Amino acid sequence: MRSLDQARALCESYLPGLLDGLSKVPFEQREASGGGTLPVFRASGGPSLVIPKDYGGLGASPLDAVRVTRAIGAHAPSLAVATTMHHFSVATLFTFAESIKNSGMEWALLEAITSRNLLVSSGFAEGRPAQGILSPTMTATPVDGGYRINGAKKPCSLSHSMDLLTASVAVPAPGGGQQTAFLLMPATLRGITRHPFWGSSVLAGAESDEVRLTDVFIEEELVIPTENGPDGMLDDLQTVGFIWFELLITASYLGMASALVERALAAGRGAVTDRAALGTRLETATQLLEGAARAMQAGETDNDALARVLMARYGTQDAITDAARQAVEMLGGMSFIRSPEVAYLVAACQCVAFHPPSRASVASPLVDYLDGTRPFIMNDSAPAPAAQPPAAPQPSVQAPAVPAAQPPDPQAVRAPAPQSSVAPPVGAPTPSLAVHPVQDPASTRPVEAAAPVTVPGPRPQPVVTYSPQPAAPRTDGRSGMTADDAADWDQASSLFDGAEGIRLTARDCDLRYWFANVPQRTLRGNIVGYPPELVTPDFLHEPGPLRDALIQEVAFRALAEERAARAIGHIVACAPDSTTAEFYATQLMDETRHAMIFRNHLRNLGIDEHDVAAVIARQTAHDKATILDPLEEYGMPIVREQQDFVGGVVLLTILVEGFLAPSFELSERKWRPLDPRMADMEKGAAIDEVRHLAVGTSIIREHVQRHPDEKERLVELIRDGMRLWEQLPVSDQLTRWENWFQEGIAPHLATIGDYEVWEGRRLVDTTPEERIQKAVEVTSIVHSTRLTDMGLGRALIY
Repeated sequence: MRSLDQARALCESYLPGLLDGLSKVPFEQREASGGGTLPVFRASGGPSLVIPKDYGGLGASPLDAVRVTRAIGAHAPSLAVATTMHHFSVATLFTFAESIKNSGMEWALLEAITSRNLLVSSGFAEGRPAQGILSPTMTATPVDGGYRINGAKKPCSLSHSMDLLTASVAVPAPGGGQQTAFLLMPATLRGITRHPFWGSSVLAGAESDEVRLTDVFIEEELVIPTENGPDGMLDDLQTVGFIWFELLITASYLGMASALVERALAAGRGAVTDRAALGTRLETATQLLEGAARAMQAGETDNDALARVLMARYGTQDAITDAARQAVEMLGGMSFIRSPEVAYLVAACQCVAFHPPSRASVASPLVDYLDGTRPFIMNDSAPAPAAQPPAAPQPSVQAPAVPAAQPPDPQAVRAPAPQSSVAPPVGAPTPSLAVHPVQDPASTRPVEAAAPVTVPGPRPQPVVTYSPQPAAPRTDGRSGMTADDAADWDQASSLFDGAEGIRLTARDCDLRYWFANVPQRTLRGNIVGYPPELVTPDFLHEPGPLRDALIQEVAFRALAEERAARAIGHIVACAPDSTTAEFYATQLMDETRHAMIFRNHLRNLGIDEHDVAAVIARQTAHDKATILDPLEEYGMPIVREQQDFVGGVVLLTILVEGFLAPSFELSERKWRPLDPRMADMEKGAAIDEVRHLAVGTSIIREHVQRHPDEKERLVELIRDGMRLWEQLPVSDQLTRWENWFQEGIAPHLATIGDYEVWEGRRLVDTTPEERIQKAVEVTSIVHSTRLTDMGLGRALIY
């Protein structure tokens, strides 16, 4: 089919390898939840398609974007629908670039999307009955430094793979009342959750599940007020965004219909006049939509242009459904029966009618525009629905008190009438951060040894209470946990369970605190990190992948903790006051002790004391050169030559502990049923790391509050460090360890039994990829929470 072939060629010129990559995935898999098309889209540079070249994007014009989207829709309908939401959100961002620039966000945000192939999801208002599509469904409550956001979006395409979330929100207006605002946030912030919503198999690959926001903190500079145009019309930002959406979502379904028509023409069935009529019907729709795209390209982006685009959309919509019906009829019943793709495509084409705005909702404004009565005004009014019983309340959604003009909901696809078999897009693929296996480095196999094993139950431990002046209990400010409890073996929370939100200060965790709490409450009097009755199982002295995994983990931990301790010595030396010097002196002690206990565990595994250093050097040679050395080369000059205390705390808190602590906690959880000594050592170290993260965060937060002029410098320091981290082969390291672990546990499944590595998930049922992904997710949450708490949340967009 000539025009579709031209669209494919254009797609290849913008996104090389995309269509070939999609063709390698079976059609049923492409359209299923978690079908794997989004990684192919990322790899081809798809997220940059419509971003202007000034921001590092591909700069596709509206016409080219329509044609590329049509080509994608013909190959992967769910992907076309899902990525339309991304393009809509991105188009809204770069249209609003000047406003974003005022807050220092413009280049960082758009260049981050292009350089890292980030996906941006739309959380704008839903097209629910009795509610206009422009009404915000989220509310913002002002708090110190920003807002707490509450609400929900359902369906929300890209719900599981999104890196950033954009949305409309109601905020207090300066003169009283409320106004609407545009907000953007990292999708990893604490309080953003995904919930099943999409019940249909049609367009399930679009990931259109429900996204809820519960008390999500967002910094003030990431909430950008918008303005309404005259007479209630949309402002320029909203109008341009809406035009982009209408063009691309229609092009998605035009691609689906094109795939059917192409099949019908190739089959050669029916009269030649019928085939000509079918092709003409589809080409008419194509020219109508492309004409609207050319008008936008020529600069027509006002409300009159929006009216014309909507009419083009409805005309194309009719042609899409007509052409799909005629093509299926021409292909015949046997083709429908024997080809799941034909049945799927004709069902998917019907969904074009479910995207906002419905014809009824804009009928009156269109008539006013057509007869010249008044300009086209698409406002918040929606046609009154038939009387029906009140719907059950949605517990997590707070309706705004004053609806206001808002960016439209590009993906609020409504379910069809009960007799239809299709429904708007929702799926639940795996998160987008992928881990790729690598070959094992040459010198990674450890030596073996032997020892006996018995694992008795836990014993009660003495507790030394501590009440510094003033006597009022110190809490983390969020969970209500006292600082003393945060050091307690039984009371302390883990990062997997939300401990990244604990607030502690250097004043809370001084030397007196450390001496009173850590030796007895954290270590329970066990200098080497575990009670003497725990022993190393015999099977860990036997050569094999399980022992290989354990020895390499332990060796790396010992080296990493020692390197951290040496860096912290410089931080102590340049600490600006005795309070921070005391705290980092305790952290120096913690990290030095961690290194000691992991070296000791190598001896537990049968390695002679005189050989421990050589084993560590041999086992960590590759990871030292590719991970630890680059980190040290980046960070040490900051604390050693520059004596930049604050910069050192930022890098230690975010770049080192913020990345490594979650993977170390995963280690504790997975080794618990196999090596209780290792698990106890990891748990004690993790309790320390949570304290280090919390205090480091408070030091930076207080510094930024006292010295707001330092904010930009620290944001750039973090961004540079995070860019460096992305280049380090940490995923390769974890993949190596987890693959060995997976192979090694096979003979010990009975020993592990029903043990849950995290709530609701048995260790024996997990895969290496799943465990690594869990650590990655927790790492993202730690970063999002800590940087936002510091007042440096903009560094997450890099």
